[in-house]
This record gives sequence, C-alpha cells and structure tokens, in this order.
Amino acid sequence: MHLLRFLVIAAAVLVAQGCAFTKATLDVKPTAAQVAGPLGDLQSISFATPQLVDSRQDKARIGWKKNGFGQNTADIVTKEPVEQIVESAVAKALLDTKHSVGDGGAVQVVGTIDRFWFDLDVNMWTVKFIGDVQCTVDFVDPQTKQSIYKSKYSGNYADTKAGGLEKTWTEVMSKALDKLIESIVLDEELVAALSKRMTPKVSSTNQ
Repeated sequence: MHLLRFLVIAAAVLVAQGCAFTKATLDVKPTAAQVAGPLGDLQSISFATPQLVDSRQDKARIGWKKNGFGQNTADIVTKEPVEQIVESAVAKALLDTKHSVGDGGAVQVVGTIDRFWFDLDVNMWTVKFIGDVQCTVDFVDPQTKQSIYKSKYSGNYADTKAGGLEKTWTEVMSKALDKLIESIVLDEELVAALSKRMTPKVSSTNQ
C-alpha cells in the first residue's frame, strides 16, 4: 500500500511538472476583465506610473519544479520581470476604475513587491496549484512627498486538478494578479484617503 501511494504521488508530480529538469517560463499577466468597486466611485484622478521595487529574498525564480521525491530540480520564472508584472497589475486596477496613469500624475504610486510565488501541493489523486502575490503600495503627494495612504495588498488563487503544465501554472498566477487588483479596487480606506486628499479645502475667511 505504501509503495502504491508513493507511485501514485510520484506519477502525479511528473504529470504536474512535465520535464522536471527544464526551466519553465510563464507569461503572467492580469486578465482583461474589469473589476467594479469603490475606487471607481471617485472623481477621476491622475496617478503617476507605479514604481515598485522587487524586495523578495529570492529574485531568481517564482517557484520550483520538483521530482517525484519532492526535490527542487528546475526554476519556474516569468517572461517579464516580476516588478513590471505587478506594476502593470496595479496600473490596471487604477485604469479599470476610470482613473488615468502616466507621467506627472497628481498622486505618486510607489512601494515594494513582497511575494510572487507559485507552488503546488500533491495529494493522492490531485494536485493543488497555488499562486500568491503580495505587495506594499504607498500613494504619495508628489509636492509634499508625504504619504496619503499606504497599505499591503495580496492576491491568492488556488486550483485543484488531476494535473496541469505551464498553461495551468500561468492561469493560476494570472488569477492571483486579478485578486491583487480586486483587493486594491475594493479598499474603502484607500478611497476615503484619496477622497480627502483630492477634495478642495473650503476657506473659512469671512468675505
């Protein structure tokens, strides 16, 4: 029975990983679906193009291929740099809610990429594919250089299948990016901070 279980798990890993010794390159990007949320209720704001620093400890890969013994055998990487992928996702969150993104924006968007990782959990008959994206985003007044609002955002997505190769892995990571976009669009505290920042102050001076 133990031998059978081992063989089943080993076979599942092989099905999930394809050639375990060849590097996999994923073309990860958000989907085209737009997300409605509180951020879209604000009057249009011009944001500067997001600038995020990759602060991950392991920048060489976003995951590992493994053999039947669970040993790391080859890198899983992305076609574009991770910072470019996440910056585009943050920009998409703003663009999808009818704001503008470009040079000279009224609000700077800076921060760090804290995690961008693909993993899998092999069970008896299925494999669970897991995508995890985390970043810290600071919305900054370009004139005063003071933070308007700063928060951590995350996108997590998992899918359980009998197996799957690079197409499945790419879909999982792309949907994790979609979840990251959703967490920004639905952030009511961000909306409140931006609304307060963009509302003109009324003078109390008597006329």
